[in-house]
Amino acid sequence: MNFSKKNHEDLKPKIIYTSRILIGFFIIIAFLTIIVSCTSKDNNNDSPSNSTIEVSVDENPSSGYLVTTIASHLSGDVSFSLTSESISQAFTLDSNSGELRVAAWQVYDYEVNPIITATVSASNGTDTENKIIIVNLNNTDDIWFFLNSSRDGYANASAGEWIAITEGEYNNLANNLFEVAKCGSTDSQYNRNDQISYDSNYYTYANDNGATIAGQSYLFAFKYTCNQDNLTNTKVKLSSTSVSEGYTDIGSNVPMHNSGENYFVLKGNSNPTSETSYMAVSAERFGYFSGTSGFNFKYGNFDVNELPYNWTGIALYQGLTTTTKQWD
Repeated sequence: MNFSKKNHEDLKPKIIYTSRILIGFFIIIAFLTIIVSCTSKDNNNDSPSNSTIEVSVDENPSSGYLVTTIASHLSGDVSFSLTSESISQAFTLDSNSGELRVAAWQVYDYEVNPIITATVSASNGTDTENKIIIVNLNNTDDIWFFLNSSRDGYANASAGEWIAITEGEYNNLANNLFEVAKCGSTDSQYNRNDQISYDSNYYTYANDNGATIAGQSYLFAFKYTCNQDNLTNTKVKLSSTSVSEGYTDIGSNVPMHNSGENYFVLKGNSNPTSETSYMAVSAERFGYFSGTSGFNFKYGNFDVNELPYNWTGIALYQGLTTTTKQWD
């Protein structure tokens, strides 16, 4: 078939137009590829190009826990150094691998330090770059964490249940939870070397020795001494009225326990005291120091909410409280 010069000239605009479309299409594809590549790279906290690394860690991690591994885009042999940290002894850093790990696990407390930061310097001897690490702590149940053999019982309990724990677990809670105060009796009042007396019946005792509960506090654990086995009717009470009256039960009956010193934790207390309050315990064969000069407790017969009688001495019980709820 023969084409005239005019026909050839008519095709030129169409060919040019089609070529421009194809070129534009390839340019768009190339541009989108670059965007996807850059976006994927920027979302990687450990990417060498990032100057800020942000991670989340559960509070109370074990010492040595790997927080993150620092990467660098510098060439050659790179060494890493920890140049600053917001909390002293929060991190250790491997200068060769860039592994940033937990040092003192105690500072990883959400209630005290919800965010911990550090600055790491990377250098190859010629060039240097700095990395900022931001560690966000996840809030967890601190009571569960500081229990050992009693964890399953605590985890399976319902809110408002008292759970038997060990002496070591009680001390863990007293020493490691945030802003713990002791009520009912102080350590010096409770740990005297005096001879222990025991009542023969069921009484409700409340020490009047100054170890009160501050307003907006949560009672979460207690210990007490008794001299009878298979007890099931022990109760804990609080009053914001006075040491002598206005008591109401807090939590369930304490689980069955035996003679000696017993320890318990309360699951899920969500009701802080409204003002300064007093703690009382109802129990059989309750232990106390009798005739201890300068100290006294109120008491009533059986499980009662008014305590009309007074005795010189110290009832052997102690509660743990905090103004900050640190459990589920």
